[in-house]
Amino acid sequence: MIRHLLIVAAFMLTASLTSSEKKELSESDLQVLYSPAFSNFQSSDSKNRCCDYGKVRSGDGQYFEGLKGIFLYGGYARSGVNNLLAENKKSKSEKYQSSDFYDVSVYERLVGTNAFISKNSEVLTDPASFDRYNPEFIQWVVDNAIPDSDFTIGGVTAQYVYDHYSRFFRLFVESYLYLQKGGSYDDEANYYITEVEKNGEDGLDVLFGRYHYALADYEIPTESAIPSPLEAHMAFGFWLRRNLDGTHDEIYGGLSKIMDRFDRRWFKFTQGKYLDKE
Repeated sequence: MIRHLLIVAAFMLTASLTSSEKKELSESDLQVLYSPAFSNFQSSDSKNRCCDYGKVRSGDGQYFEGLKGIFLYGGYARSGVNNLLAENKKSKSEKYQSSDFYDVSVYERLVGTNAFISKNSEVLTDPASFDRYNPEFIQWVVDNAIPDSDFTIGGVTAQYVYDHYSRFFRLFVESYLYLQKGGSYDDEANYYITEVEKNGEDGLDVLFGRYHYALADYEIPTESAIPSPLEAHMAFGFWLRRNLDGTHDEIYGGLSKIMDRFDRRWFKFTQGKYLDKE
């Protein structure tokens, strides 16, 4: 199963790189898009560099939150998209704002399609509900929005930024490979949704009991507060839901592209570790 997965991932990576000639975002567009994020790493104080805005933890300079921290809580991703829309005159006003904190329409305006095939309004209260991603949206991001490792803004390289988000990316990669070992991914997804939907169990409790101790290298530090930490079992939950909505191939294809550019040695070693378990 893992061998098949690696072949599929390699094919998707090749396809995404081949399609780069058709990119809709130019180098200058990427400069605008990533400027708010990179500006957080431009402190002149080298001891505190990258840690000024509270999302990358001071001390070890590592990011411990999840997707919402990047795209909603942090503000820098949304600011970059807003700036790019305004510069390209794709928004009706200079900056698009919404009263709904969880509104993602600014990202949809950039991509030109819905982020979700179905967005469940009960997702925060109904444990069996979750948003179902649009694979077309994901593929556009993979094809257009991943810079090269030497991409630079204000003296800060994309590789430098990645190094402070490496836990985030590695956790998603390794949890996916873990689920794929032995061909158990579908069974695990079915177990999860059965426990939650039919047996009425709390989704996070199911995930914690089954996966919290599955991976040893992603513990959350206790010596400083982290507002919304991404724990290992939550990453497993993300992939189980992506199995159910059918977008795991597109997302893992994008992750493979990122890892090949920014963390190739670790990526190849970790793929081999799970391949060897077959």
